Amino acid sequence: MSTHGKNVLIIGEKSSQVRTFCETLLPAIKTKKVGKRIYTRSGPWKGNNLTFLPLSGHITTVDTKKGYGWGETAPINIVQDPKALIIKENYEFRKIIRELATKSEELWLATDPDSEGDNIAYEAYKIAIRANPILRVNTRRVWNSSLTSVEILRAFNQLANWSVNQALAVQGRRMVDAWVGFAGTREVTIAARKVRNERGLVLSVGRVQLPTLKLIVDKDIERTEFLVQEKYNILADLLDESRKQILVSVQHDKSPFTNENDVQTILDKLKKSTLGKISSFQQKQTKIPPPRPMNTTDAIALLSRQLKLKADNALEILATLYEQGYISYPRTENRQFKSNFPHNEILTNLQSHPPYKPFFQQIKTMTQVRTNGRKQGTEDHDPIHPTGEIPSIGGKITPLHLKSWTFIARWYIGMFMEDLIQQRGTVRLAIKEEPFSQKYQSTESLGWTEAMNWRRPRETPSFSFEAGQIVQVRNIRSEAFKTKPPARWSDATLIKRLEKLKIGTKSSRPDVIKKLELRQYIVRKGNSYESTNTGKTIITVFNAIWPDLVTPKFTRQVEIRMDEVASETCSYDMMLETIRSEYLFLHQKLLSQIENLQDQLKEAFSDLGSSTYKKRKSHFSTKQRKSKTENASYPCPACNSGNLRERTNSRTGEKFFGCSRYPACSFTSSRNIYKKKG
Repeated sequence: MSTHGKNVLIIGEKSSQVRTFCETLLPAIKTKKVGKRIYTRSGPWKGNNLTFLPLSGHITTVDTKKGYGWGETAPINIVQDPKALIIKENYEFRKIIRELATKSEELWLATDPDSEGDNIAYEAYKIAIRANPILRVNTRRVWNSSLTSVEILRAFNQLANWSVNQALAVQGRRMVDAWVGFAGTREVTIAARKVRNERGLVLSVGRVQLPTLKLIVDKDIERTEFLVQEKYNILADLLDESRKQILVSVQHDKSPFTNENDVQTILDKLKKSTLGKISSFQQKQTKIPPPRPMNTTDAIALLSRQLKLKADNALEILATLYEQGYISYPRTENRQFKSNFPHNEILTNLQSHPPYKPFFQQIKTMTQVRTNGRKQGTEDHDPIHPTGEIPSIGGKITPLHLKSWTFIARWYIGMFMEDLIQQRGTVRLAIKEEPFSQKYQSTESLGWTEAMNWRRPRETPSFSFEAGQIVQVRNIRSEAFKTKPPARWSDATLIKRLEKLKIGTKSSRPDVIKKLELRQYIVRKGNSYESTNTGKTIITVFNAIWPDLVTPKFTRQVEIRMDEVASETCSYDMMLETIRSEYLFLHQKLLSQIENLQDQLKEAFSDLGSSTYKKRKSHFSTKQRKSKTENASYPCPACNSGNLRERTNSRTGEKFFGCSRYPACSFTSSRNIYKKKG
């Protein structure tokens, strides 16, 4: 497709991204402000007239059409009627996109290069092609892996074809979440309000939220039910020939023991023993290759574990490093680099950084990582990697950003380095026919762990014996210890578990954890999460009433079907109808259990007590108050994390209700949907 001398409309996802594009591409930039918060940047490039329009994330919301609002119809009708849900477009952005589209001959979609970015691009694309149908065949995709000048130029010179499949997969998730959010939340809230007559009470139900909360609650229950046991190890020291120095302490093969009498029987048997006979000594060299490339889950887990960050904070830091041009796009499921990836260019730049020079002595080739993982997901993204640009503190780069970048850079360099080489040995012996053994591991070469120093192995003293050798033994003893309950979920372990169970997406998982914390269903203590009484109560109630939604079963099916749409093995309409039927069945099961639900809620509210309940109510209806006009705020039905607030249209003076997270969430309504008409 020729682009010579044409007017091109380029849609970006956010202002900072578009600013970077323009600084790289346009020798002269003309900025035009439209309204209070929308502006365009334009200028010439390769004979074309480029006009950039930055969005502010999603410019549409999923809502119910007239007659399907709160209290206007039975919640199940929202699911039964395929046309009950509508897509509402932001008025300001719709107006400017229409205006610019009519003047454009081509449309380039330059939102974030992932499925979520595709969906945001799709929202603008649909508005643009309605205004100018010729753009339907003249639309291309800008797919950049980083925001460096080199990568931006490559992406704009090698425009990709535009496909809506990734966008439709995300759109499908939004529709399904709306069914669960609108119909499910309203159904259980109506039931709850009949039990406890409180207008501000809302019990939020979420497709990803409930299974995530269940993991945390189940872990707490497991810890509560854990029975601490006293167990015993039997140990003995092996001496050198002079009988003065301990070579190694060995442990009885049946350790740990649970019966103290068994321990005492063995100790009595070995009471006067001073000799043991080596039955075998095995020694081998083990080579451990570098870890696989890093995806979003790996990066969040690494930063959360090493820097004690919350998952959403880790993702924010990654996003800033990307926007500043220091790492590649951080939202990727992939763990495999393409065969033609320009590793050499990146490594050459990193090699000039003095702290990293010693690592390159171990690198034999700078064109291919030692261990390439498997391609995951349908996105054509490489794993997370440094761009080769070296950050320094200043501007948006804080010491925490620099530390985070260092972990990513060291991981990347380590993937090219030599194996970690360890010597491992095991000795086995008998003391009066009682079997003992011990292992050791020592490092011969640190290999890639010189760069990834947080992964260096634990060292133990090495030893050497020969089969049949008689050794001196002393201090045969028992050591008691108490068992410990399983550890609670940390951000790192929870994110990895959610990925394994296919609960949520790489981008949504940190946000779901944050929402659970904001709703006071969980609290973060130290570096791990604990469920509150309210969180435990919600899972107890829904485990009994709606197990299909609480377990990962339903949400996992949704993710599988969305992947099928993204990979073009299933049509969007067929997928949506299938999931609609599946959720309708689940909702009907909920209806059959409404009386049981109310009985459970009566007990739950009683257990929570009035003071706890008032605290929860305060969270739903009065947190974040700013004025008297906001005294009756309620959870936003679109995003479930903001509150509805009364606002005034600056142009018309009319009152309306909007989400407190605007512009991140652009849901609006002419009335408070939580109040019945009249």
